[in-house]
Amino acid sequence: MPKKKASNLYLRFRQPDGKQSPYCPALYDNKSRVRPFWCRVRGTEEHHPEGSYYRRFKRDGKWAWESLGSDANTADCKATAGANWERQLAKSQSPAPAAERQSANNGYRLDGEVSEYLSNVAKLAPKTYKAYKRTLELFQQSCKKVYVHQIGKQDLQAFDTFLMQRGDEDRTRHNRIQHVVTFLRNKEGRRRGPEITNVSIRVKYVEAPPEAYTRQELEDLFRVSDEDERLLWRFFLGSGFRESEASVAEVSDVNRDTKTMRVDEKPWFGFKPKDCEKREVPISDALIAEIDARMKSGSCSPLFDNNGRPEGYLLRRLKQFPFCGGLNCGKGVGIR
Repeated sequence: MPKKKASNLYLRFRQPDGKQSPYCPALYDNKSRVRPFWCRVRGTEEHHPEGSYYRRFKRDGKWAWESLGSDANTADCKATAGANWERQLAKSQSPAPAAERQSANNGYRLDGEVSEYLSNVAKLAPKTYKAYKRTLELFQQSCKKVYVHQIGKQDLQAFDTFLMQRGDEDRTRHNRIQHVVTFLRNKEGRRRGPEITNVSIRVKYVEAPPEAYTRQELEDLFRVSDEDERLLWRFFLGSGFRESEASVAEVSDVNRDTKTMRVDEKPWFGFKPKDCEKREVPISDALIAEIDARMKSGSCSPLFDNNGRPEGYLLRRLKQFPFCGGLNCGKGVGIR
C-alpha cells in the first residue's frame, strides 16, 4: 500500500458517460512522489492518463479550485508551493504577541515607508520608477507585516512563492526580490526608517547569452516591415543605440563632418544618458543619407516619434512586426 502524502492535489478526468468526474485525490508512492495519473475514486485506485490536475485552496474564506495542467510533477510542485505560501500568509496574519505589538509602536509603518520611498524613486528613470512601484505593490499584497522592522527572510521566501504562483519567470522573481532588498537596506536614504540588514534570499536563474540575428532572419524581418520600421531596424543596426537613446534621437544630433551621432542630455524630453554617459557614436554614410532623406520628407523631430513626442516602446515594434508577419517561433501567445 503506497504511503499517503498530505496534499491538496487532485485529478479530474472525463467519465465514460462524457461527464467530468469528481475531484479525486492524487496518489503517491512510498517515497512521497506523485504517481502520474493515479488517483483514488470512491476508495479504489484508478489510472487515468487523460486526466488533469487541480489544487484546492481557500479564497476569501471559501474553497476554490485551480487548474495545474496535465504534468504530474509540475502540478505537485505547484500544489506544494501554494500550500506553503498559504501557511505563511496565515501565520503572518495571526495576532502578534504582546511584546511585539509594544515594540512596533516605535517602528516605521510599511505602507508609509513605501510611499515615501516611491516619492524619492520618482526622480529616477521612468522605467526604474515603474519597476519599483509594481514590485512594492506586489510585496504589500504578499506581506501582511505592519512595520518594516518586522520583515524577515521568511517574508521574502513567501513573496518569492507568491510570484511563482503568479507565473513570474525566474529572472523576473530575482529582479523583484532584489528591488525589495534594496528598499529594506535603504542605502540611499530614500525612506525615513533605518536600514534592515541580513534580509536577503537568492533566486537562481539561467542567464541566456545574447543571440545575434542571422542574415536570413534579418532579411525576413525587413520583408514583413514597412518603410518606417525598416529605417528603425537600420538605425539600431548602424548605431548600436539603446532603446531610450534611439527614442530621443534627432536629426540635429548628426555631425556630417565627423560622421558621428551624439548621445546627450535632453531635458525637454526628460532624458539623461545612462550613467550620465555622453558620447559620440560613429555611423555610416548610408545611415546619414537615410536620416537626411527623412528630414527632407517633412518628418518632425525626434526621428521615431509618437505625435511629436519620443516613442518609448521601440523594441515592442521588434516583437510586433515578426509576430504579425508570421515569423514568431510558435511558442509565444502574443505581444506583451
